[in-house]
Amino acid sequence: KVVEALNGTGVEYSTFDILQDEDVRQGLKTFSNWPTYPQLYAGGELLGGCDIVLEMAAGGELKAALEEAMAAAKPEEDINERLAKLVKSSKVVLFMKGDRGEPRCGFSRKVVEALNGTGVEYSTFD
Repeated sequence: KVVEALNGTGVEYSTFDILQDEDVRQGLKTFSNWPTYPQLYAGGELLGGCDIVLEMAAGGELKAALEEAMAAAKPEEDINERLAKLVKSSKVVLFMKGDRGEPRCGFSRKVVEALNGTGVEYSTFD
């Protein structure tokens, strides 16, 4: 149904068979915080699952939503440029799982506790 809706827009798209890669299948659920498939992304952003996509298609909004998301997407940035910006975004940057308010692993929690104990201002990147 979703493929039919996408075909109806005339917008070029690609698909990925999540049954061929269990890591992607499980990881994408966590990444998107969306537990079911299919998941439609445009411009790097999740537009929704089956019900939302079909609702947009029925309302004549799907093509415009796809085009808007693609137009808003930033051009691909070289990974080294991106990393350089991230590490310079604050005097101290902690790359971790989660954020300072909710670390998502024991190692991140320990480092957050240690940094909090120093009084040093820092930012985090999940």
